[in-house]
Amino acid sequence: MRRTSVVIPARNEGARIGRLVAAVLAQRPAGEELEVLVVDDGSTDDTGAAAAAAGARVLAIPRQPSGGNPAAARNQGAAAATGDLLVFLDADCFPGDGWLRTLLAGHDAGEVVVGGAFDAAPGLPASARCDYYTGWYHVHSRRPAGVVPNHPPGNLSVRRELFLSTVGFTEAQPVAYAHEELAWQAELRRAGHRIAFAPAAVVYHRNRPGVANLLRRNYRWAYSAIGSKAEAGAARLRWVYRFPRLLAVAAVPIALLQTAYILLCWARAGVFEPLLMLPWMLAAGVAYGAGMASGGVRWLRSRAHPAPVYRPRWE
Repeated sequence: MRRTSVVIPARNEGARIGRLVAAVLAQRPAGEELEVLVVDDGSTDDTGAAAAAAGARVLAIPRQPSGGNPAAARNQGAAAATGDLLVFLDADCFPGDGWLRTLLAGHDAGEVVVGGAFDAAPGLPASARCDYYTGWYHVHSRRPAGVVPNHPPGNLSVRRELFLSTVGFTEAQPVAYAHEELAWQAELRRAGHRIAFAPAAVVYHRNRPGVANLLRRNYRWAYSAIGSKAEAGAARLRWVYRFPRLLAVAAVPIALLQTAYILLCWARAGVFEPLLMLPWMLAAGVAYGAGMASGGVRWLRSRAHPAPVYRPRWE
């Protein structure tokens, strides 16, 4: 009998984690075993207790002065999981109908890594929807299925034995909060494996509201973009990252071109609301460019003094 482990890193999600755990457990396929493992990433509320009450197995990470680390939480969850398959799900996501069944069907068809779609959660305010549009234009349910160079870790499944043979998620900051999946996915691709995108495996993502959050999140995601993508080579248009100095110097105009590309992606999918949010979209693009420039310069300077190599918790 196959056993699947759903690993959910969570920090201060006490108000919602119980509902999420119950929703995941309700999707257990007939004749299969399912465990939900919530990794409490230093919460200051009752996240762990609420998850356990809903039927999850809880693993607590000691609270760190610097805050949470979702990459480390995922690695520790993977090491503690007992399933043949690992499904990584973020705590700010909620699974749609048939989500788990679709991921498992991909593995039954022979795939070793399957990523699902991120759709905007219902009822998000405008600023949160804008934040969604700037981040998930490649991995929503209107995109076609197929092989992709990389996939975000918030809705992703992989054979556990294969995952534990890799470097795992990058725990070092600033990568751990933005591009933590690139190193191990690049390792998989070098070994001849592929990542399959299954748009029917939908989770609904709850983006945070507020223009300040929109700008902060885009800056943070961009800060480690040049370094992580140049080193891993597991990004779309990866050839661009062979020229990190050019990217750092021209980051803001490049980011504005990327904003135009994002709008085009949504228009091709029949979603035109981002055009109505053009001022916010452009502001997010400027924030992304500023983060890319600042983080790119930092990374270029740091290459002369390599940082320690971070290993996953199972090594």
